[in-house]
Amino acid sequence: MFPRRYVNPAPFQTMVGPEFERVVLVTIDGESLKAYWKPPTGNAPVIIAFHGNGSLPEPMAARFGQAPWAEAGFGVLAFAYRGYPGSTGRPSETGLIEDGESALRFVRDRAPASPVVLHGYSLGSGVAVAISERHDSLGLVLEAPFSSLPDVVATTIPFLPGFLMHDTFVSQQRIARSRAAYIIVTHGDHDQVVPPSLGQRLFASAPHGQFLPVIGANHYSLLGKRDGDIVDILTNGYPADGNDDLFVIESSPSPVPAQPGA
Repeated sequence: MFPRRYVNPAPFQTMVGPEFERVVLVTIDGESLKAYWKPPTGNAPVIIAFHGNGSLPEPMAARFGQAPWAEAGFGVLAFAYRGYPGSTGRPSETGLIEDGESALRFVRDRAPASPVVLHGYSLGSGVAVAISERHDSLGLVLEAPFSSLPDVVATTIPFLPGFLMHDTFVSQQRIARSRAAYIIVTHGDHDQVVPPSLGQRLFASAPHGQFLPVIGANHYSLLGKRDGDIVDILTNGYPADGNDDLFVIESSPSPVPAQPGA
């Protein structure tokens, strides 16, 4: 489920500019998480970035600390999950969700008047959706998300028994109860790590939202490709021009059946 060897963070640390403060998030269960904090301009929104499985917070901090996000005044909190380089503990679904709760508490303490945008990439989408189910937010932004981890196993490694997984991240069920004002899903149509069909399956269970395809992109090259559109939606709302490239849903389909591990 989680990497046994992690990416060396040292070469990536220079990506984070001086506008970021190096901080430590302390979780309720006593773990310390490495994090980077950039305050918003005035009461502009704050992005909480949940990185991917084999990734790090530094690229997320660098991305959301520049245009078009910085131009719109967005603040950023990017952090490393428990057990990842710079943070204590061991990763698990329960632990990562608690890490997300700690990140949200930090942002609300540092920028209490700013709305929050939950951003999740790949594995991070499972954490972002779980937090979105529990708390109000301006936006839930998901890149290369999945309906559940057993679904990822079933579509990519069908001979493995996905139903035996302890950490399942059943996002398809959770997103139906999302409390985000805007839900945005982006997925590359050439993604071979998390098939785009799983992102579409997740999106179909959302109470509302917008799907932004990234044509010709894979699991990695999609990152940031639709940032301009995302900032526009978070600032001005869903477009009403019927653009075929911006698929909007108004309501969710029939309820998703309960699954183990929800």
